[in-house]
Amino acid sequence: MIKQASMTRKTISPIAVAALLFVILLQGCAHKNVPIPANESIQLSPETQLTYDYLVYQDYLSRLSQLMRLSNRSLESVTEAARIQHEAITVLDRILLAEPSAQLYSEKASLYWASQQVDQAREALKEGLLKYPDDQKLILSLSSTYLIENRNADAEGVLLDYLHRHPDDIIVTSQLGHIYLEQKKFAKALDTLKTIPAKKRTPDILYSYAKASAGLGLTKQAIRSLQTAVKVDPNYIEAWGELAYLYEMGKDYDAAEKIYTRMLEFPEVSSHIRLRLIELSLKLNNPDKGLSLVLEGPRSTPFLLEAAQLFLNGKFYGQASTILDIFAQKKDIPDSYYFFKASIAYEGEEDPQKALNFLNKVQPGSDHYDRSLQFKSHLLIVLKKYDEALTIAKEGQKEFPEDPNFYMTEGMIHNEMGDLKKAEEALLRGDQNIPNSLEILFQLGIMAEGKGDLDQTLAYMERIVSMQPDHADALNFVGYILADRNEQLDRALVLISRANKLEPDNGYITDSLAWVLYRLGRYKEAWVQIKRAVSLRDKQPDLWIHYGDIAVSMKYFKSAAKGYKRALKLDPKNSEAQRKLDSL
Repeated sequence: MIKQASMTRKTISPIAVAALLFVILLQGCAHKNVPIPANESIQLSPETQLTYDYLVYQDYLSRLSQLMRLSNRSLESVTEAARIQHEAITVLDRILLAEPSAQLYSEKASLYWASQQVDQAREALKEGLLKYPDDQKLILSLSSTYLIENRNADAEGVLLDYLHRHPDDIIVTSQLGHIYLEQKKFAKALDTLKTIPAKKRTPDILYSYAKASAGLGLTKQAIRSLQTAVKVDPNYIEAWGELAYLYEMGKDYDAAEKIYTRMLEFPEVSSHIRLRLIELSLKLNNPDKGLSLVLEGPRSTPFLLEAAQLFLNGKFYGQASTILDIFAQKKDIPDSYYFFKASIAYEGEEDPQKALNFLNKVQPGSDHYDRSLQFKSHLLIVLKKYDEALTIAKEGQKEFPEDPNFYMTEGMIHNEMGDLKKAEEALLRGDQNIPNSLEILFQLGIMAEGKGDLDQTLAYMERIVSMQPDHADALNFVGYILADRNEQLDRALVLISRANKLEPDNGYITDSLAWVLYRLGRYKEAWVQIKRAVSLRDKQPDLWIHYGDIAVSMKYFKSAAKGYKRALKLDPKNSEAQRKLDSL
């Protein structure tokens, strides 16, 4: 909404008002023809002209405000608003020439801003700052014009320049800290906010201080800041929420639960807080309390479905079913009800046929229809009804031609039936119809590996990496194949290291890292990584063979024997492990 102009000038004299009213009466509706013609027979004094301009400007603002309040703005109303805006600025420029003020320059920028004319708004603010370089409002507004265009450095520069002259301005300092915080420049944000004396930190500043501290891992400092914020303002919901979240991340579930419970007393609390408390109850293995929180909460479909999903994720199938049965009492049952009930029947009751019966009630056009078809295919595979599963997969390909899952499902069905050729043909057809699908390419790569065609596997994985450089599994595949072939070891190390950074707790990737280090002759580093790999994946015979090989390189022969024996225990027919154990 456009703000009304401030009457910054002195009180209008009665004589000026009388003269102005006389002019308006003569002209009819003066605001329709704002400029006073130069050859007008009635000459206004400068004071009367200024008063006239102020009143006309106020009228324009009032009319513009009414147009902007319209819920359905037509093209005609938009055009009219643009005309009024232009005329308002024309009058305002005349006022600024006669009686400039920082407030009026700010209003001129607001008029441009309201119509998304950011460049013009910025120029109006700069014009005002030439006359009023230390006006805080103009400075903050100018910074905002840069932020809206993601020109963060320019926004920061405006505020830094001002703070160089006014280092004690808390509002501008706080805004600069907030800008750094939004960019996740936590160290800069914290350093900036630290310059504000502790006694002058408002709850909002304390909240930003806490967010910056948490971003740097200074959790205790963040908690202290938030505790102070809610002590000053007990109704600060965001600060309470952040405090509960930090307790939860620190596994202090009791403290988090107390805060979430308290937050339920706030009248404007969102369903999100109730859901967080429900999730926390499940973490504390108290599903009954979680269910009570659901039943005491709103009866909206989104809330109930999300709550049911939380119980499903925690494998509390009975409580999830109780929540879903609320929908059965309604006239219109959402398709989500049938989909989730199918999940309960399959995962909780191990009854795939019952799950199928629920899925058959999900109607075409439903938001869940694609997932219900995929689920049905999977259930039919479990029931070994392969022909029916193929029919569903084909339907999915027809109804959802851009979804790669149905081609992969068809491939899985043929694979289950022992027809690897048709399985590959299904995936190749998917690759042709959905070019560059990462999921299909990855499955093709796995299939090629199963056939022993590592060159083709490498080609598929290289395609994935070229399209998505952060695809951890593809990076690992390429790096491992190169390392195993003792080729391009430096590149292999780069690829696997990137994959390891993306998924540091993936035992297979850690094993690949150990293997490429071993190939590079960096045995000590390889030994550290392979020990970690087998701790993450202790039932993989290939990893234990690598463990044995790297132990041999370190002359740890007892450890090597342990590795090969462990591989044989997991896979008694592993000839490689037996041969290497015998060689010791």
